[in-house]
Amino acid sequence: MISLDGMSADEIAAAGPQRLRTLPQHDLLTLAGDWLGQLAPWRDAETLAAISTSLSAESVLSSLFVFGDQVAESEARAQVPGPLLDLLLRARVLTEDAGKLSADYCLVRGDGLVLLAAWRAAGRDTGSYAPWVGTDSMTLSRLVAARRGVRSALDLGCGTGILGLSAARGGAEVLSVDVNPECTAATTLNAHLNGLAGRLTATEADIMSLSLGSRFDLVVSNPPCLPLRRGSLGWLAGEAGLDGLEFFWELLRQVPRLLTDAGEALLQAAAYGDEHGPFFVHELEAELRRLNLSGRLLLRPSTPPRWPAFAPRDAHQQLTGPLGDEVRAYVTSIGATHYYGFVLSARRTGEGLEVGRFR
Repeated sequence: MISLDGMSADEIAAAGPQRLRTLPQHDLLTLAGDWLGQLAPWRDAETLAAISTSLSAESVLSSLFVFGDQVAESEARAQVPGPLLDLLLRARVLTEDAGKLSADYCLVRGDGLVLLAAWRAAGRDTGSYAPWVGTDSMTLSRLVAARRGVRSALDLGCGTGILGLSAARGGAEVLSVDVNPECTAATTLNAHLNGLAGRLTATEADIMSLSLGSRFDLVVSNPPCLPLRRGSLGWLAGEAGLDGLEFFWELLRQVPRLLTDAGEALLQAAAYGDEHGPFFVHELEAELRRLNLSGRLLLRPSTPPRWPAFAPRDAHQQLTGPLGDEVRAYVTSIGATHYYGFVLSARRTGEGLEVGRFR
């Protein structure tokens, strides 16, 4: 679990973490089915074949952060600059056991950013979400990067920091917030890795009970949206109620006091529905009207209602016990046949709700 406690910005800068940026291009897959949400490196054969097999700093770091292999500490110290290796060990990005180094994090590239993300996405022994990047994060990052003239941005539930970093790269001063200290530490380290530490501040706080006293040109969040009763898995974050929207509604209600007059909020989540669309559209329209906001809802292609991927299952991949019964009863009771990922753009100007689809 990444921790930067007691480390100064000068110490991080002196260690030279930008060396990691020289590693080969790769991405992460979000695997389907019962592996949904767990990550593995997407390994392009030509790219990986081009990695030098001779002992060098790049090959040592590639072994750790691309292949996930163990490396003898003596070999690593013979090649990798000492300050960088010491930083990664002290920050717990690397761990040592019996003279072998291993990385709990992998290197992810997306839209020009380089990020350290946990090899495993969720449900770890910390009882919390680990910082990770999936296709939804990449999609929202591209939407953030497309915004121009943003001077200040707030990233709620920052994870790896990808959304706030996208805004910072565009020139914004960014505040990134997460209840998980591993995520705020990862965001801070990733800001240094991308040369954006001067524009981004990460702070530990509960996004459901913020008291900031500031307004932002852009508020962005990819909050927990697992359709499970809160607390059913005992995680620090993840479950968002049986409909998967509890975090979404709470964040939406905070938007009016967080946005500047011409600001925009981008909130991402998922919702049950049928072939006509998500069931919550009329409720959303009414809530936007009550909050004096306008909205544009962009829908992803739907999937069948899926059982939450991180819950306990039996050999037939069905949720087990009372939790499975509860979810199945809920989905049946509302008549859900489709499940829609979406991004809502909300503003304090204009009126009404427009519904569209990603192209």
